[in-house]
Formats: sequence, C-alpha cells, structure tokens
Amino acid sequence: MKKVNVKSLTRAGILLALVIVVQLIGTIIPAPANSFVVGPLVNACILVATVALGIWGGVAISVIAPFSSLLFNHAGISLVLLPFTPFIAIGNILFAIVFFILYKKSNIVAVGAGSVLKFAFLWSAIILFLNISNITGVVAKTFSFLFSWPQLITAVVGGAVALLVIKALGKTIDE
Repeated sequence: MKKVNVKSLTRAGILLALVIVVQLIGTIIPAPANSFVVGPLVNACILVATVALGIWGGVAISVIAPFSSLLFNHAGISLVLLPFTPFIAIGNILFAIVFFILYKKSNIVAVGAGSVLKFAFLWSAIILFLNISNITGVVAKTFSFLFSWPQLITAVVGGAVALLVIKALGKTIDE
C-alpha cells in the first residue's frame, strides 16, 4: 500500500474533481447518450486512480462516483436509483480490484476481465433488484437497458482511455 502524502491526496482530489465535472457535463447531454460519455470517463478515472494511488484510491473513487452522480442527476429516476447505488459501487470496486490484480501481467487482459466482471455483476444485480423491488414500466426498462450491455461498452472504452492516460503519464504516475 502506498503511503498517503500530499501528492497522493492531490491526485485523489484531482481525479474526484474530474469525476464530478464529467458527471455535471453529463447533465446537459440527453439520455441515454450521456451514459456513453460519462460512463467511460468515470471508469477511466477509477482505473487511473487504481494505478496512481493503489487499490484503495481506486476503491475510494469507485464508491464516491455513483453517490456523487445522484447529487447531480436531476432526473426523477435518480431517487428510484438510490437503493441500487451500492450495487453500482460494488461493480466499480470489482472493476478496480480485477484491474489492479492483472494490470502488471497484462493491462489489456486487466481491462477486459474487469469490464466483463463489472458488466456481469451489474446485469445480474439489476435483474434481481427489479424482481425484488417490483419496479415496472418505463423505469424498469430504463434500468434494464442502462445496466446491461452498455456497462460492458463503457467499461471497455473507459479502460482504453485509462490505458492511454497511464501511458501518457509514464513514470510520473508511479512516483
């Protein structure tokens, strides 16, 4: 585990600020297109945090991101989404952990495996959540869509963006 210092706190603050800015920008992009912009960029921040700050940095961004999203999402669906938010955080954590474990062996496999696990977890969780909560109609269809194949796409794209950012930062990311 990396020692917490001013540099680590600064990096964490910058990555969290990026997540929040991306989420705010997402509020002006019409749904569902906003998911295909915000999702990859938030996923990229999670993975960059995992490399730059260690596993706990990635986990922290993984947990904070879905809850901060609720604060900025003015859609009526956000209140209904609140009980599902912990599952989103868990999906993000799984993404970060798998990426962390596999990154040094193969960064591409790390992105792929993390993306598939996140997608499978969220897709299974939303099916269970909808069955237990008795949510139906347009809200159920929206949730079913948002937490199915788009999660795989946004995780893979976010992973690709993260790998580009990590490569561009080079050795400075490990300092």
